[in-house]
Amino acid sequence: MKILLVDPKRLNLETYLIIPNLGLAYLATALRRSGHEPFICNAARDSIKPEKVADIASENNFDVVGITIFTPFFNSSAVYAQEIRRKYPRARIVAGGPHAIFEPKEILNKMPDVDYVVSGEGEETFPLLLAELEKNDTPDASALSEIPNLCYRDGQGAALTKRKLIDDIRPLDLPAWDLHDPKKFSLYPNGIFTKKNKVAPLITTRGCPYSCRFCAAGVAMGKKLRHRDPDSIVDEMTLLKKDHDIHEIQIMDDNFAADAKFAMKVCETIIRRNTDVVWGCPPGIRIDCISDELISAMKRAGCYSTSLGIESGSQRVLNLMKKRINLNEVPEKIAILKKHGIRSTGLFILGYPGETVKEMRETINLSLKLDINRVNFFTFTPFPGSEIYDELKVAGKLDNLDYDELYIHNLGYCDDSIPEKDLIKLQRNSHFRFYLRPKIMLGIAREIHSFTQLKIIFQRAFRIIFPKKRERGPSVP
Repeated sequence: MKILLVDPKRLNLETYLIIPNLGLAYLATALRRSGHEPFICNAARDSIKPEKVADIASENNFDVVGITIFTPFFNSSAVYAQEIRRKYPRARIVAGGPHAIFEPKEILNKMPDVDYVVSGEGEETFPLLLAELEKNDTPDASALSEIPNLCYRDGQGAALTKRKLIDDIRPLDLPAWDLHDPKKFSLYPNGIFTKKNKVAPLITTRGCPYSCRFCAAGVAMGKKLRHRDPDSIVDEMTLLKKDHDIHEIQIMDDNFAADAKFAMKVCETIIRRNTDVVWGCPPGIRIDCISDELISAMKRAGCYSTSLGIESGSQRVLNLMKKRINLNEVPEKIAILKKHGIRSTGLFILGYPGETVKEMRETINLSLKLDINRVNFFTFTPFPGSEIYDELKVAGKLDNLDYDELYIHNLGYCDDSIPEKDLIKLQRNSHFRFYLRPKIMLGIAREIHSFTQLKIIFQRAFRIIFPKKRERGPSVP
């Protein structure tokens, strides 16, 4: 079967980060292994409108169209499905992606044009679904009920099968990078401050063993940490460099250092095989996972930058979040990064439910005391799948939640403890106070190595300082 995998564009809304969709690349490899012909349509990257994607599906006689749904793209993804159904009614439309894991029934209920939802890892589920579709255009419920991670209509509404994670991800083949062509993506796809100007993402593990209440990583990929083979990781780095002219890797694990022994093995393999690729960890590593031995190995293996999920300057708020780090350890852990010459970006949350304005100011003051290179102050965002999202939903505090607002530097939710305008002002001033210091400004100037990079820095700074009124995209009833 011919399968079109679509990474949709966020309609009528500004999008900052456009990176190759690793999930689609891994899925494409699995589909090839099962004898199918997958193609990836990077609608987000290439600004392809829904009606054009529908034309592509129709003109090329694709049998199935898969659409990735991220929560902030929910409404836009629905429009893509509508257009494909309108112009090419014979296609079977399958939804997947992070939102499909957390709210699969919502997708079927609010998107009548979607036929099936893959609610979890798709490498095994999608080929099984296609096998049933090859037998019968409309498989019966008894056949579909045996496929894990699948949501479908059974005549009485949306039915969801048992969740199943892939126990061992080591046998998975490399993602189908030839269908993405990472060179065509933005020079700075997941952050401005890169060493090299052609960057690609990569994962070394799946899963997260931690239970932070604001994060859904452990729900999406399970609590059990599943590892790739270190040589396979380096094989992928080598392929990206040789075949796609990529010279910087961004490791997108939820926490690269969650298993220190495995992280050491990855670093040792990179060193042993003399892989001339620099890399960083944009999602970050946990403060309590930092050790001198590990950071030394990361540096020798080519790591030059990482983010740190510090979140708050209040231990009380950290405890509310179930972050399980000790604020007293933060300066000494950052000192280890500094010792080995690894840049650090502090990640902080303002406006967590139950947080006071005084505690928000403590967070800002902490950022000014720490020896870090950059910061990101995000306002609290209730993402589906997180523990705090479920709690707020039950309490009726998310009845008017707009998925379109759940995006970087947008205010998607505001707790009763602070007026919206004050929270926005606090976020803006926090960036001002951190970055308008000679030491920080000089450090940033040293990291700028192209006019394009400088342009993006000014664009994003302007967006934070002068947030424009957002043009709302289409909504799903």
